[in-house]
Amino acid sequence: MNGATKWAEVRVGDLGQVFTGRTPSTKCPEYFGNEFFFVTPGDMHQGKHVHATERSLSKAGANLLRRIQLPPKSICVSCIGWQMGEVVMTSATSFTNQQINSIVPNNDVDGDFLYYSFVPRKQELLSLASAIGVRTPILNKSGFSDLHIMLPPLPMQRKIAAILSAYDDLIENNTRRIKILEEMAQSIYREWFVNFRFPGHEKLKMVDSPMGKIPAGWEVRRIGDICNRIIDKFSENEHNSLPLLDLSRIPRRSCAISDFGKSDEIRTSRTIFAKGDILFGAIRPYFHKVILAPIRGVTNISVFTLRAFGETPNSFLFSVLFSDATVQWANQHSGGTKMPVINWDVFTKMKLPYPPLQLIKKFDESGGPICDQISFLILKNFNLRQTRDLLLPKLISGKLDVSDLDIKTDAIGNG
Repeated sequence: MNGATKWAEVRVGDLGQVFTGRTPSTKCPEYFGNEFFFVTPGDMHQGKHVHATERSLSKAGANLLRRIQLPPKSICVSCIGWQMGEVVMTSATSFTNQQINSIVPNNDVDGDFLYYSFVPRKQELLSLASAIGVRTPILNKSGFSDLHIMLPPLPMQRKIAAILSAYDDLIENNTRRIKILEEMAQSIYREWFVNFRFPGHEKLKMVDSPMGKIPAGWEVRRIGDICNRIIDKFSENEHNSLPLLDLSRIPRRSCAISDFGKSDEIRTSRTIFAKGDILFGAIRPYFHKVILAPIRGVTNISVFTLRAFGETPNSFLFSVLFSDATVQWANQHSGGTKMPVINWDVFTKMKLPYPPLQLIKKFDESGGPICDQISFLILKNFNLRQTRDLLLPKLISGKLDVSDLDIKTDAIGNG
């Protein structure tokens, strides 16, 4: 740490206002709507900023929780359960549930610097919360407020935040590109294989099938006819260094993975997936969690690892699994009580209209490069995060001095 620049050890509760979230009564549906983000730990795997949440509040719900309303650039930290220590920054007026403590920073504290200060402290927070002795780890508002961070002067905070934010800005730009590519692939898939407006459709008659009217020459097949479930068992000796991509890290309706974990973070049954495999969330309400694996890694038993076989290209299989129709079918055919799941033997029986191979190959001419580009951008983000995470602890501890660097800081946090 540079001796010329004084860093102070500061209590979190002195950095700004600290709030613990709250969930409105689900018996009052008028509290929920589309106006305000309602952040829960499940929404904290989308990168630095919160751009979407599974549930949202109405104006009535926001009014109910107005005393704990969070403005943009507030820092949210999950403080209960095994998702302890996840961190995001609000991008709009937001609210959280009771599992999250949040800080609204004072004017002399840079919100981006504060965000990065919490990112590497996940294990520390989990250890503190587990030490309390209760079955579920918890760090309440008082304990959270008593945490300390090292804080340099505001100009230095902004310089450090600018360096790290440059990586996250690139990551978020790539994430937006991934979303556009996903929408392109789904748009073509829906037009050709759901609405049946594919090239040359006007020359074909519609005929009866077990799924209703389909174009002449098409078949009705089962999902089990075009893909296999891969069960490559995890070995502690062989696979310990592989990255973890479990159900909690697979985003909703997106391939834009925000982070990978370590294989030893979970102790449930683990399996290995290969680069290019398709991962499908097999538990309700996570049937909409579908991604293309950009690298080889480890996942948990709640995820199906699927691989197209025969002449069916991966782009077609991915589009089928990513579609709303698959999600709806899986929801209707899932069983179980406490945690509804889709049984593999049941899943293989899901029917779909299957076009002639020539048309599928024509689709792959567009869909294949789109899937390749998605995988490329996922991997690019992965490499950006690795570089950022190598710099982060050195910067926020002062071990890497940036006081003499000429860094523009006026545009920080506009994402």
